[in-house]
Amino acid sequence: MLRIILLLSGCLLLLFQQYILPFNSNTQFIIFLSGILFLGVPHGAADLLVATQNANSSKKLFSKFRFLTVYISRLFAFAAILWFFPLAGNLLFILFAAYHFGETDLHQFKTNTISGKAFVIFYGLLILSVILLHHFEEVKPLFELFSAGKQNALFINWLDANRYNIISVAGILFFTATFIYFLQNSNNATSDKGQFLIRFAVILLILFNLPMLLGFTFYFVVWHSVLSLNNITAYLRKNNLYTQYSINREIILYSVLAIGGIALFGLTGFMFISSSTMVGYLFLGLAVLTAPHMQIMHDMYNSLRQIKSGKN
Repeated sequence: MLRIILLLSGCLLLLFQQYILPFNSNTQFIIFLSGILFLGVPHGAADLLVATQNANSSKKLFSKFRFLTVYISRLFAFAAILWFFPLAGNLLFILFAAYHFGETDLHQFKTNTISGKAFVIFYGLLILSVILLHHFEEVKPLFELFSAGKQNALFINWLDANRYNIISVAGILFFTATFIYFLQNSNNATSDKGQFLIRFAVILLILFNLPMLLGFTFYFVVWHSVLSLNNITAYLRKNNLYTQYSINREIILYSVLAIGGIALFGLTGFMFISSSTMVGYLFLGLAVLTAPHMQIMHDMYNSLRQIKSGKN
């Protein structure tokens, strides 16, 4: 039911943008920023609680100090990669984000096999290629805000010239991986397969027709973040170890810390000069936070799949 409601909200956003009263760039930015602050960042702010629950599920000892040390180390390590090797760092971020998006959307499927992992990553890559490459005229100026973007202008221009070829390849890889996965798992979750394909088609329709910033806001904020928060809350409350109040308190605390960190990072790079500059730095901030966050969520979804397999 939640997925249907989220898809309907995306369809309404598309209907409003296309046929009623299109949002101007400033309004799109306000919607994007509000979504990042109130849902995007908070969906990753429960990582400490999720990691604690992961340890409990695996019957392992958990050290908060060790967790924070490793978490922050991964954050700074990925920030360093983005700083010193921006092209490689951004490509790595795309792969991380693709796998994370795919794993969240497809967590109801058994994806621990090689074909399952291909299904997951090519799903995420097709989503990102439609958001970023189909609207590359909106993405390209964000690269040009940074010296690394100017230094890699040839590669960026190559992406611009070949973006629809890349989208086509991503689509072929996704549908091939999907066909192989469904063929190998023909006896599992048949109803989920049909529902998944319909949902995916609607998501692509929405992302293809919305402007880049609104499309990213719909997918990352409305779809991905809300589903993640729903999954996280259910996971944390499954053994009654956490109350809804304690979960909300943790999310608010670490959301404030994360937003403060992004703001400090942005101040060093003149983030607040314009809305486009803020968008660029917010994407950078999300990229840095994705590296440690996706590992925590990967462990959570592994635990959920094991629980589901045990019930079956």
